[in-house]
Amino acid sequence: MQDQPVLDFKTREQAAYESIRQAIIHGRWGPGEPVVVSRIAADLGVSRITIANALKRLAGEGFVRLTPHKEAVVARLDPNGVREIYLMRAALEALAAGEVAARISPAHLDEAARLNDAVRQRRAELPRAIQELRAADRAFHRHVRSAAGMPRLEQLLENLADQCEYYRSRLLDPSRLSVPDPDAHATLLAHLGRQDRDAATVFMRDHILGGMRTVLATLEQLGDGGTGQEVR
Repeated sequence: MQDQPVLDFKTREQAAYESIRQAIIHGRWGPGEPVVVSRIAADLGVSRITIANALKRLAGEGFVRLTPHKEAVVARLDPNGVREIYLMRAALEALAAGEVAARISPAHLDEAARLNDAVRQRRAELPRAIQELRAADRAFHRHVRSAAGMPRLEQLLENLADQCEYYRSRLLDPSRLSVPDPDAHATLLAHLGRQDRDAATVFMRDHILGGMRTVLATLEQLGDGGTGQEVR
């Protein structure tokens, strides 16, 4: 039996939304680059209204900027926006880590350790495996968060992590200034294994804020108003 197209399983608008978002997250479209509705609609085989609705969602999440009577553009790398998103994520990741420490099971912890082994393996394959490393890192953090038993919090953090991924793919990955660290993950797992809520909370907050400082320092060095052109 042949695989069916994605659009058979999802609404067209959801599929368009996910396709555009992934293109932005992975840096296929750069900051300030127009998002041409007619071209995307033709490529995906959907209506322009479907694409317009998907772009409204993406604008609400900070991925694109909408201006009346003009094409949407990919959001520029604004230092204030970077700081806001990372501060929000740091607070919520810290909350999640504390909840996870209070309830994580040995089986969940073992699976987290296995996922961290995958992160370690991918890191050893750099520089050719940066996207695979990022995917392994996301899988690790997604699994750890799920132990909190707070699906709304997970959803919020998934969206914030997507926006942080956009910054990393544009600024950090080309020069590998900051890559996922399996040793840092092991420290987190040690805190969780001891059910040390305070240590897990502080560690996760500092971990996220460290990423923020690296992104902001890189933007300052570029000095290009956040366009990101130098790191295409």
